[in-house]
Amino acid sequence: MIPARSSARQRLLDVASDLFYREGIRSISMDTIVERSGVSKATLYRHFPTKDDLIMAYLKEVDDHIWQHFDKAITQHEGSPKAQLMALIDATIELLTPEYYRGCPFLNAFTEFSEENHPAHKFSLEYNRTLRSLLSRLSQQAGVSDDGWTDQILMVINGAYSSIPVLGLEGSAVQLKTITTYLIDLHLPNVHEKL
Repeated sequence: MIPARSSARQRLLDVASDLFYREGIRSISMDTIVERSGVSKATLYRHFPTKDDLIMAYLKEVDDHIWQHFDKAITQHEGSPKAQLMALIDATIELLTPEYYRGCPFLNAFTEFSEENHPAHKFSLEYNRTLRSLLSRLSQQAGVSDDGWTDQILMVINGAYSSIPVLGLEGSAVQLKTITTYLIDLHLPNVHEKL
């Protein structure tokens, strides 16, 4: 059985995560989180002494979820960097679900917290740098050492998230797959996959 403290903490984090994503981090007060979660203010502040602590817990939980999803997809194609790149794109498309209808949580946080020293800004920037590093590593393993190409793939991924309000989930997913497949095939046409 989960201790009540852990349960209350997770309830607070679940409610905050939903509200932060749907309505924007800055627009949600700690009082709103208390009201919607049904957890006392004292309990909220015991688990998350500041709103920044709660914001960072939210971002870290999303980060963990996404990286577990990516790692699972990529490890299924060990030894084949091109297949790993395609698996990463497919894993990204799998994240384009109704739960992510407002786009990438990290791009949203990055936009909301333009102050370079804010922890959410730094964390969101680091997420994108880590994704870029992964794309670069897989590209180099596949024989492409052009960081410009890696940046193009990253821009298409971020563009797919940003385009959800205009193109919808399906439209963004289709364009992400079409453009990245084109770029991958253009730059890696002769890469022979290891069986």
